Amino acid sequence: MIRPSAIFALLTAGLCWGTTGIYVRVLGERGFSSFELLAIRLLVVFIILVPIILLPKIRRLSSIVRLSVAQRNVALRVSLLMLFYYLGAILAIQHLPLILAVLLFGSSPLIAWSLELFMAQRLPDNSECVQSVGVLLGTLGLLGLGYSQHAGSMAPAGAMPLVGYAGGITAAMVTVINARILRRAGVAAPPSISISLITSILGSVLVPLLFIDSVGLVDRIQESWFALLGFGAIATLIPGFAIVYAGSRLPATATSTVSIQLQVWTVILGWLILNETLSYSQIIAAISVMLGTALCLRTSQEKSRRAL
Repeated sequence: MIRPSAIFALLTAGLCWGTTGIYVRVLGERGFSSFELLAIRLLVVFIILVPIILLPKIRRLSSIVRLSVAQRNVALRVSLLMLFYYLGAILAIQHLPLILAVLLFGSSPLIAWSLELFMAQRLPDNSECVQSVGVLLGTLGLLGLGYSQHAGSMAPAGAMPLVGYAGGITAAMVTVINARILRRAGVAAPPSISISLITSILGSVLVPLLFIDSVGLVDRIQESWFALLGFGAIATLIPGFAIVYAGSRLPATATSTVSIQLQVWTVILGWLILNETLSYSQIIAAISVMLGTALCLRTSQEKSRRAL
């Protein structure tokens, strides 16, 4: 029986992750650089997460501290890569139209399957028609969004599109690589909360380096402390806990929809908060990307079940 609380947690994860683009855009307009946002995001997570983990009950339930050597190695590798994911996603949002950025770094299922074919040095066979259609739809949709021009959904002033594309593709690739690392780890895969903690620790250690060129940072933090707190807590920590809760109570096919939710919520929140709009051609292109991603997710889940 599926619990309503698990469905609520899944929807909460999608909604909270969908606020990432809003926070990055708003804080970017207030003068925060990509490196500053990365450092502050992880520093807020660390400050909030450490007291929670120190609670005896939480420590017993999650086994965070007592990781095996294999789990620590996996957690460290994944956490290091997560730094590049967060930075890549922030760069994409700051240098591309919001919907294009989110669809780009959310296209990891498309990249995962294409990478699988490339590494196997083969073309798709007859049993992979659905995934082929999914990749085709997703790629055409992203190209359509990349070439489209609409005054209601433009990149911020002074944006460098090549930096945005590099950041979005990097974030998507990190998602694919981390999924492969965790899948190969099997029973040695560490708990998600351990990865979040190690990532936040690494970010906190790098704070002096990430702030090295910052000017007037203290004043900006004082003026935007509430938004910065939300960026770390609402856009990062809460969805992390929510998806772990949902994942332990819902089938994988349900939890995998969170990437589609993120894209939909970003469009809705961008319209409500940032007054961003899409042209009819952009709407069609965005639906094409979401549909292609959904097809790749669906077939990958079916393959996983058959493997079991």
